[in-house]
Amino acid sequence: MCRGCPIPVRYTQILLLFTAMVLTFHQRINVPEVIVVLTADNGTYAHFMPKDYSLSPHEKSSMLGSAFWGALLVQIPSGYICSAYGSVKLLFCCLFFSSLLSIVLPLSLIFGNSITFILLRVLQGCAQGILFPTIYGHLAKWSPLNERSLLGGISQSGADLGLALGLMNSGFLSVTPLHWPAAFYIPGLAGLVWCIFWSIFGAESPSTSKRISPNEQQLIPVGTLSMHEKRKAAVPWCAIATSVPYLVLLLNKISHGFSMATMALQIPIYLNGMYAYNIHINALISALPFFIMLSSTYVVITTSHYFLKVRKVRLSLVRKSLNTISNWVPATALATMSMLSKENEVGHISCIILSVVAFSTFSIGSSLNHIDLSPNFAALLFGITGTFIMLAAIISPIIVAEVVKNENDPWQWNIIFLFTAAFLFVTNLLYLFFGQMVAQPWNELHAKETNDVNIEET
Repeated sequence: MCRGCPIPVRYTQILLLFTAMVLTFHQRINVPEVIVVLTADNGTYAHFMPKDYSLSPHEKSSMLGSAFWGALLVQIPSGYICSAYGSVKLLFCCLFFSSLLSIVLPLSLIFGNSITFILLRVLQGCAQGILFPTIYGHLAKWSPLNERSLLGGISQSGADLGLALGLMNSGFLSVTPLHWPAAFYIPGLAGLVWCIFWSIFGAESPSTSKRISPNEQQLIPVGTLSMHEKRKAAVPWCAIATSVPYLVLLLNKISHGFSMATMALQIPIYLNGMYAYNIHINALISALPFFIMLSSTYVVITTSHYFLKVRKVRLSLVRKSLNTISNWVPATALATMSMLSKENEVGHISCIILSVVAFSTFSIGSSLNHIDLSPNFAALLFGITGTFIMLAAIISPIIVAEVVKNENDPWQWNIIFLFTAAFLFVTNLLYLFFGQMVAQPWNELHAKETNDVNIEET
């Protein structure tokens, strides 16, 4: 526990990581609902914008995908920097610059145009792209092995809450006296407040924390190399590139990235095109699956923690079972939705909710697998994975824009749903056969080589 504080320091770190995820995803996901607000009812709610304001399908897809363009550029560099130099300063930069740009974004549309907005979103994406590599690097240092699934799941559940709040708040704030710019201002200001707390309570590792007690420090074994050692060790690029367990994990995460981007970015637009709900109803229905997803995430976290710690179930069985749910349940729901008639509103919304809620299991099913494979290079591994996830998220709105020329046509949407279902099915099948949940030889090899170098130098 913290000296003079009833809360263990590792739990403080997890709480800060959780809130960082909430704020970053809130800032990332507010654009789809704002696009609906600006273009619905011939621009009725598009305050501060020209009359009859409209956006072309390609302008919409660029505005939706631009944050992922920026995030794509920084995944691997931020993963390497986090592994070698630590996560505290890097995560501070992530939230600080993302929040600052969130406050500026509405002004770029009011006084500029969609191109100005897209360019600033690319910069915001660069800041947000730092998030996941630093989160996983920090988790690797602060999570005891028997709490890894629990603490990792809690911190990642912040993404679910951020998505839900972002979709709901963006719609509701846009029709208040504050109008649509408030959807950017409020999460931006909240992010700057978070930076103050992180600068006070963020700690690089148990060994460098000034608040950690000796008892808690003993609970967290030193399972990774020091930052000094990592800077001296060569990154095992060839071993990573040829590691079958990592490659099937990578494919699996690409399918998750594509599917989540498609659902999160397109649900408001899909509902507006198919059923023309008003802004309040659209925002509520768009956010509802993610609120339920958040609740189910905690059920998954506690259940998996029980099976791993109490029932002593094999980690590989838990990971693969949960990942199967996260892939094959959405695949089934999306395939079913493509067979329903347009008039079956309840059926369509139920399938959307089921597919999104099932994604709640992938944080423990596969995301934490990066730490299993290599605690020493967890941040770098997720930096590589994150690059491909962002690439999938960039491609998603482009594919939708090319396929869905008429947002009122259910058959065009069905092509997207069936492709997504097939992608999820195939990647999980590979993960079941080839996925592993143990540290790979190249993780230990680098630790030994570094130690040998240190011995020779002394």
